[in-house]
Amino acid sequence: MLAKVQNQFRNIIEREPEKYYADFLQCKEKVNNSTAIYKDKVVNFLYQGLFFSEGDFKELELLLEGITDILNKVIRAYKENPGFRKLFPFSPLMEELILIETGYQVNFPMGRFDIFYKDNGEHIFCELNTDGSSAMNEIRVLQEVMGESQVFVELKKTYELKGFELFESWLEELIKNYKEFNNGIDDKPNIGILDFTEDGTIYEFREFQKVFQEKGYNTFICDPRELSYKGGKLYYKDNWIRLIYRRATTMRLVEEAGQIGDFLTAYREGAVCVVGGLVSQLVHNKVLFAILHDQNKVDFLTEGEKEYIKRHIPYTALLDVNEEDTIKRLIEEKDHWILKPLDLYAGKGVYAGRDFTPPEWERIIRGLGDKEYIYQEFIEIPVLPMLNFAENKGFENFGFLLGLYTYNHRLAGLYTRAGRKNIIGDIAESFTVPNFICKEV
Repeated sequence: MLAKVQNQFRNIIEREPEKYYADFLQCKEKVNNSTAIYKDKVVNFLYQGLFFSEGDFKELELLLEGITDILNKVIRAYKENPGFRKLFPFSPLMEELILIETGYQVNFPMGRFDIFYKDNGEHIFCELNTDGSSAMNEIRVLQEVMGESQVFVELKKTYELKGFELFESWLEELIKNYKEFNNGIDDKPNIGILDFTEDGTIYEFREFQKVFQEKGYNTFICDPRELSYKGGKLYYKDNWIRLIYRRATTMRLVEEAGQIGDFLTAYREGAVCVVGGLVSQLVHNKVLFAILHDQNKVDFLTEGEKEYIKRHIPYTALLDVNEEDTIKRLIEEKDHWILKPLDLYAGKGVYAGRDFTPPEWERIIRGLGDKEYIYQEFIEIPVLPMLNFAENKGFENFGFLLGLYTYNHRLAGLYTRAGRKNIIGDIAESFTVPNFICKEV
């Protein structure tokens, strides 16, 4: 469906490019005046959509089910097997926080799993983000703006187009977890959206806050340093917080442990429902892919699950700069490898071998001696011709990553970032593109 509708989209544009360029400028003005803001900047976008059939979406649901089953087994092994825990590079405090029971069954209530989308269904995971997953507000704004665009007016003559609602649906899942924590009762708890002030995506938080409050839940945007714990209750100012939607990353919480003692004590004592729990760090840390590719370490998986890993997860291993044979191979085959830090995000600290000369690449590798890194098979980014009115150009080939939002282990929506470099992200180049489920009318 993706290629078919994309071709029709292109034909519509090329019949009247001036008309649609003028419409793009109007769309750009709407986005510039919107809350689609990340790190104080309006997000870059393309006058473009990506289009999937209901069958395509079902295929992605099955892909998500497969990885979810594997991840739940990994988490169970971590909780039950002290030897398995040693495979993860976590501090004693991190390990302690990961092992705390949340009071509900779902291990990672929210995530965004980025994939290299393949038309033949052989999709490959790029990374798994279960820590502070974001960009729902970008999706909301761009779906609305593009959905009202002139080119979509034409497309809607042939297709029914449906975007993704990611705010009310998240509240529903949030409350499901709270009810399980609270003996089946939804007593309209005060909700805290939790992140460090300097890290938070405030415009997105405000959108969640608005939706939650419209549904009858008092909601506060909280910095964990501002919480106090007294009498067995966690407070933000004078407000008793009983449910937390955690957006602060686990790593940052551990780094700031000395300043957030009240929050951590409340979490340890089960005095507040934290969604998601810190066990999500097991999925988020990139050492996971290396562990999954070592069959001796995952003997609790079925043969079918091990085959799933080979098909859908790029080969990954921990980097040890003292293993000279490995370093030599990485240097000789530089175009086949990418280096990633274990616990950063947004493309920070990522190096693709094909972006550097051999001497530069060797210097980078040997310079990582005191840092925790993986090396990973470089996967060719899928490419589509996309309309680049943003730079006064026509259709250009853009690579793209497709993000799968998982809400309580259910596929809730899609998110696409596009770019023309070997790394798609804020450190290189990134344009947001809205996604739609379409069917012929």
